[in-house]
Amino acid sequence: MSTVRRLRSVALALALVLPLTAVPDAAATTRYRVQRLVTGTTLHSPNGIAVAPNGDLLTASLASETISAVDPRTGRNRTLVGPRDGRSDDLAVAPSGELLWTDPVGGVVKGRAPDGRIRTVARDLPGVNSIAFDRSGQHLYVGQLTFADALWEIDPAGQAAPRLVARDPGGLNAFAFGPDGMIYAPRSKYGEVARVDPRTGAISVLAQGFRQPVSVRFDAQNRLYALDGATGQLARIDPAGAKHTVAMLPAADDNMIIDSTGHAYVSNMADSSVSRVDLNTGTVRAITSSRLAFPFDIASDGRTLYVADATALRTVNPRTGAVGEIQRRLSSSLEFPSGISVTAAHFVLTSELIGSVQVVDRRTGKVVREVHGLDNPADAVELSDGSLVISEPANGRLLRVVGEEIRPLAENLGTPTGLAVTKRGTVLVADAQGRLVEVEPASGKVVERAAGLGGLRAVAVRPDGSAVVLDATGHRVLSVNRQGKPEVLAASLDVGYLDVPYARSGGLALGSNGTVYVAADRHNAVDAIRKTHR
Repeated sequence: MSTVRRLRSVALALALVLPLTAVPDAAATTRYRVQRLVTGTTLHSPNGIAVAPNGDLLTASLASETISAVDPRTGRNRTLVGPRDGRSDDLAVAPSGELLWTDPVGGVVKGRAPDGRIRTVARDLPGVNSIAFDRSGQHLYVGQLTFADALWEIDPAGQAAPRLVARDPGGLNAFAFGPDGMIYAPRSKYGEVARVDPRTGAISVLAQGFRQPVSVRFDAQNRLYALDGATGQLARIDPAGAKHTVAMLPAADDNMIIDSTGHAYVSNMADSSVSRVDLNTGTVRAITSSRLAFPFDIASDGRTLYVADATALRTVNPRTGAVGEIQRRLSSSLEFPSGISVTAAHFVLTSELIGSVQVVDRRTGKVVREVHGLDNPADAVELSDGSLVISEPANGRLLRVVGEEIRPLAENLGTPTGLAVTKRGTVLVADAQGRLVEVEPASGKVVERAAGLGGLRAVAVRPDGSAVVLDATGHRVLSVNRQGKPEVLAASLDVGYLDVPYARSGGLALGSNGTVYVAADRHNAVDAIRKTHR
């Protein structure tokens, strides 16, 4: 890291912490009450799954950047590796007990020793996703997806350079080694299961007709199984390549592992669930699940709440707390939504992970517009003329997208995160360095409305022009009047799980009656903040 970037990081860290004491919390316990509208769990959107030496299930999570240990009997979970080291898609356990995992965003493979020490095993592998040891436990292989397409053998000790096994093998997702020493893998690009020679990279197709195969495993009898994430089908594949359905699970299953007793454990990223499947009977039992997977953000149209739920787009009834679903990953074109705003016609979904914005038709559920190539966008709003305004916190700027043209709207804004459109058509910006600013879309003129508000993640506008903001790093919601004076409405909220290098998760929305709704991301929950009328 350069000296300039290092100093900028220190300044940012201080700016995020110091404002937290600027507003007293006394009002939070008197005039407003917090009601949990939707309850959830603390396991966030699991992807890869493995078995630890002690029998715990280990889950990787790309969205929450966390590796967790789950008790297969009780479903209770605990964090093994938190953000950001825990950013992971798939895992493998070495014979030594070391845990290794892939980080597709960072392009690295990392390891955690039994004593907790973390090291980097391999780097410069963008999109590295799947990982598995051969049956000897001596040779380690990884597959690249999304940002690249390749199969590599890497040195578990991290000393030798990676060896390229195959280029463009078809998107090899979670694979396993067979008794013949071959790799058996889902080819996600082709909807196939294939055999791959780990020495030469030669590929032969075994089974076809999958929509999105995500995981291939063997049981103790060396029978082959495949999991389709788009349909939820868990199938046994016979030697002739025929598929025999064992169980049907919800879509957005991401991975599975099979134990020595003939049970598969399946992770589902959209339900934050781990399910146990008896491979002989097809019986499915949920070990843990949640109505919300990992609620990054929330929006309201005055009647319904809409949640950007990491791997799904969901609805919440603000009166009853009933949770509905519009679409989820793998079975739709939905990316990884981490920000959401809503207009009369559209949902505007931001994906920090993918670096994109999707505009979705509310009536049809179809994506009508996409913007890619963004740098870790936090939020996006659609203006009355159809143009988009997008925040890029790491670059301290807002972008405006008109047609196909992307241009800077305002720069040097600190760390802009959440956005809201006012009645006048201006854009209110929550700055994670504690400021609330207003930007004029036509000119780019910036006016500071308030400062010293904490590590802001989200903002909403009241009909009278005042604002409500979420201080995610301080776990608070504040009201800011038109003169810039803040008042704490609620404190000690379950928000802000991702807070490095700035507030990145947790959201806020306003209901038609003035109730404030919070995406309590730490507990996969939604809270309602209501006036006590004292």
